[in-house]
Amino acid sequence: MTTIYDVADLAGVSAKTVSRVLNDDKAVKAATREKVLDAMQRLEYRPNTQARQLRTGAPSSVGFLLEDPTSGYQGRFHHAMLTACMESGKHLAVELYEPGMADWQAYLDRFITDAQIRDMILLPTLCDFGPLKSFLKSRGIHCVLISPSTPDSHYVSVAMDDRLAARDVVEYLLRLGHTKIAHIAGHPDHAASILRRNGFYEAFDAANLKRPSPDYVAHGDFLFKSGFLAAERLLSLKDRPTAIFACNDEMAAAACSVAHKKGLRIPQDIAIVGFDDAPISSAVWPTLTTVRQPYLEMARRSIQIFNTGSDTLQPSDRQVRHIIPHEIVERETTLSSEPGKPLMGLSKSS
Repeated sequence: MTTIYDVADLAGVSAKTVSRVLNDDKAVKAATREKVLDAMQRLEYRPNTQARQLRTGAPSSVGFLLEDPTSGYQGRFHHAMLTACMESGKHLAVELYEPGMADWQAYLDRFITDAQIRDMILLPTLCDFGPLKSFLKSRGIHCVLISPSTPDSHYVSVAMDDRLAARDVVEYLLRLGHTKIAHIAGHPDHAASILRRNGFYEAFDAANLKRPSPDYVAHGDFLFKSGFLAAERLLSLKDRPTAIFACNDEMAAAACSVAHKKGLRIPQDIAIVGFDDAPISSAVWPTLTTVRQPYLEMARRSIQIFNTGSDTLQPSDRQVRHIIPHEIVERETTLSSEPGKPLMGLSKSS
């Protein structure tokens, strides 16, 4: 594997000089810069695509911060962003961001400088972290916020309608004949949790049905363990629900485990629906009926926004919110004669 020292040896300069060229240090003489760039080309050395960026003078990296790369949601969105960037000729620069980390501003400053980032994607919960957004604005970074809980006067957002999607799930279960429907809610600090819970209740209101009792709503934190504990409580009720709608797929998968433990048949005794269409939804048995987040469509729309060249840093009283339609994918955890068939037409885009 070619290293910075190999480049330095071929160019006849120090490794520090190569580093200065990579960082576009203006103090490097033009002739020295050309020798280093030529050495990079001959050795095919392109760390973070910077060699090509230096030649063209046009940064093309899109920054992407991950809080939990093991999360099904973040993992799927990461893959979608890789695909969208590949299609558009851009490059995705990914960095881990841990909440509460010391010197995070200096850490991100190095990331932005080293990867020559001009555009940034912020997922929940970072899209709602005010100090981070203020820092990025001060650096002149254009951002697209993915599913923020509140609008931002500087940045546009791309989202799906979580409330409508949750309402669609309950209406789907009602059409299957379920009326005793329970809900495993997500982390109370996440806007998506609140929106999905509101959609859960609104479906009963729209059908002129009494809302489920508080016993039918259990609280989780999007993690498998919390879903397991919540499902244990719900499936131990004397008046046990016949269906569970979980706020994400990990908790829905946990509910399946509890059902198996109690000897319940899925979907004959208990139907289960998740949310996100994360990898676990098709890996568990039975496979999960779930809401498919439009990851790729959201990623593509974000790149389109960057490509328009519009100044997303200009404050506006009403920044544009792009809503991408969702779909429900039927699998084996609900009664269906055609598992795996997406149910279209349940949502509206705007």
